[in-house]
Amino acid sequence: MKERILLVSSGGLDKSGVPAVLMGIVDGLSDKYIFDILLHTRNQDYFESRFSSLGGRIFRCPKRDFHFKPLNRIAEVFRPVRLYFFTRKILRKNSPYKVIHCCNDFDAAGCVAAAGKSIPIRICHSHKSWKPDSDMGVLTRLYRSRCRSVILRYATVLVGCSSNSASSTFGTQEKTKIVFSPYDETRFAPSLPLNNPKSISLLQVGYFAKNKNQLFSVEILKKIRETHHEASLTLIGDSSGDYGNQVLRAIEDNNLKDSVTLLPSDADIPAAMEKSSVLLFPSKGEGLGIVLIEAQAMGLHCFASDAVPGETNRGGVVFLPITEGPQLWVDAILSDNNIRMKEVRDCSCFSTKTFIDTMNSLYSV
Repeated sequence: MKERILLVSSGGLDKSGVPAVLMGIVDGLSDKYIFDILLHTRNQDYFESRFSSLGGRIFRCPKRDFHFKPLNRIAEVFRPVRLYFFTRKILRKNSPYKVIHCCNDFDAAGCVAAAGKSIPIRICHSHKSWKPDSDMGVLTRLYRSRCRSVILRYATVLVGCSSNSASSTFGTQEKTKIVFSPYDETRFAPSLPLNNPKSISLLQVGYFAKNKNQLFSVEILKKIRETHHEASLTLIGDSSGDYGNQVLRAIEDNNLKDSVTLLPSDADIPAAMEKSSVLLFPSKGEGLGIVLIEAQAMGLHCFASDAVPGETNRGGVVFLPITEGPQLWVDAILSDNNIRMKEVRDCSCFSTKTFIDTMNSLYSV
């Protein structure tokens, strides 16, 4: 009889980074384990039908959303307590679990504490890099401090997707195993050489948000088009919301509508990379940034913020500060003489097989 593993997502099972990692685990190890999952949303998301088809049960503890914003902040601080009691309820009513694998940031404290006496393997897995505690308010510092102490007490395994992700979440790297998030090497396979001496085709992938910094990419396109009129930019991601509207206005205000292609989050990303030569990644912070691996595997030239972990560089990434403005990025892009020729990089250490083998070893302790 297969043993059960309880996964805990940071949100739902949409087509974003952490859910994709979790579904990779489920797909890769469903022959050995049965997976259940705890989600923090009411929404029926992209991967849910596939997850259920593999025999998994879905539990929901939605994040509370109050109209009065200060109440949301208070609810966030006390969320680990709520998750503690919700997780205990799951464990009382369902089959014994061998592993609990939490990917819900600091909130994991409540889940691993609840599992402390009943689940032998308790994994806390960080997928984000956080601003230093010294840059945060008193309430956030207290919240992080308390959650870290609980995690360090009850977790048996600490995992970070990068060294910075590990240290900024857990406050230490000493007990942490660095496990790079995987990319799908079957989809992001080497593409045909791109050789178009006239066109510069830029691409950015990610939901529209201040952290992803799409406005910066629009500014880069604007400056490049001052001298290279055939330059274009493709943006892939959910553009709904206030920030998305800001980006759309900036595109229109700068007369760039004919030079920008907007694609939804479920677009064919490998196909978009086939048509592009440059990946822009001006994020203000990232746990890892797996899209950089996907792009390098397909031969794109990558220009990323220096806030992105250096472990993503497989020889094809130029790291630049965003604080000095887009002109520095424009100069770096235009000075690359091979910008229109693709150069495939070895990304095998980020392969799905490597990741699944590592996770299986952690589950088998």
